[in-house]
Amino acid sequence: MILLQHININGSEQLHGKELALFEPTGDHVNLKADEDSILLVMAGEPINEPIADHGSFVMNTHEEINKAINDFNGGRF
Repeated sequence: MILLQHININGSEQLHGKELALFEPTGDHVNLKADEDSILLVMAGEPINEPIADHGSFVMNTHEEINKAINDFNGGRF
């Protein structure tokens, strides 16, 4: 995620402030170049290959789990 300014990715794609880049799980590196002072957040991890359901700040695997989490949160059980 580019927070401020802009970044060149792999020599071709450019991202500007408050943009997000997602990469396919292939290859073993990414080239990043900032043309000026920038703030960049880089996150990496292994794909979990599971379904994703979200609602607001809640992220689970199913909508049923989302509903339970919201009920638990509203009931003070979080």
